[in-house]
Amino acid sequence: MKNFIIRIVFFILLYLIIGRLISLITPYHWGNPWYSTKIQYLEKFKSNNLPNTYFFGSSRVYRQIMPTVFDSTYFSLSKKHINSFNLGAPATFCPQVYYLYENFLSSSLSQNTKYVFIELMDIDLIEKNLMHQERVTYWINLSDIFFGYNALHNNPSISLATKTKYISNYSISYLENLLHMGHFGQQYLDNNYYNLDYLGEHKNGFFSLERDTATTKNETFKNQLIDRNKDLIADTSELKNRAINSTKDFSNKNLPLDVVHLERINKLINLSKEKGISIVFILSPRNNSQNLINLYNAIPENNKIQLSNSKEYPELYMIENSFDIGHLNTKGSSIYSSLLATEFNKLLTDKEHH
Repeated sequence: MKNFIIRIVFFILLYLIIGRLISLITPYHWGNPWYSTKIQYLEKFKSNNLPNTYFFGSSRVYRQIMPTVFDSTYFSLSKKHINSFNLGAPATFCPQVYYLYENFLSSSLSQNTKYVFIELMDIDLIEKNLMHQERVTYWINLSDIFFGYNALHNNPSISLATKTKYISNYSISYLENLLHMGHFGQQYLDNNYYNLDYLGEHKNGFFSLERDTATTKNETFKNQLIDRNKDLIADTSELKNRAINSTKDFSNKNLPLDVVHLERINKLINLSKEKGISIVFILSPRNNSQNLINLYNAIPENNKIQLSNSKEYPELYMIENSFDIGHLNTKGSSIYSSLLATEFNKLLTDKEHH
């Protein structure tokens, strides 16, 4: 019996050591095929040919920010050249986006970087339907688990059930990452796991939902996109409600603030500044909550842009500019990208004058 226990302990230790070695030789981004494809593409560039501006975030970045429009609009306003790249990826929420950005800062790709935009998002819960997927577990680490839990714990508006669900699902996902349970299978089974199509038509990281619908070979995914578009056209009431709520939430003042999340944001601002990078947090259209707006209001003025308030930007909530309830279509994305560049130019102009 004693020898059996010793063998079990030895096997577990050997498994952990092998798992750790695999982690050390595996790129930090390997489990996010959209982001990873883009990073691998950029790593082939010489440093002086790399973009100097990047956009980080979820599909609200990936599907909506067009570097070609952003760059040309900024140049027309400032007469200064900028070369941007979209690093957004589907379902890449907070704190995963912070994990990716911090690792990006430590990489050689950041050496030529001057500006970074990060989508401001609530801390994400891992829902039941996303559990045990490598794109969800690959990045989970203790530091971000504690960050998320501390932020939720200090937020009086978050229920005990939500906090319990967070720590439970993240802890399970952390163990799966530590032991590499369910990892690397898709890479071997799917030859297109790292798909160059993710770079988009102009190879700048933007990939519209319309183009994805027209070009995807995955019929199930294609039908899902078509249905999402049809659902919006059939019933626009939720889109109208989002527009109304976006304005209402901006009028509330002196409400509880997520100080833990704000501390993380300020840390990212300082880390970026040490690298000579100016970072801007974007409050995106159709993704605002009272918590997010309170957080946005506390971020330093030079490090934020909001395009979420429908009263100021009604065009970003119009049906003719929409693909589905949460995303703009190509026309809307062009408008959004131009507005973002315009606000960015104002931000830099105000900064220079002060």
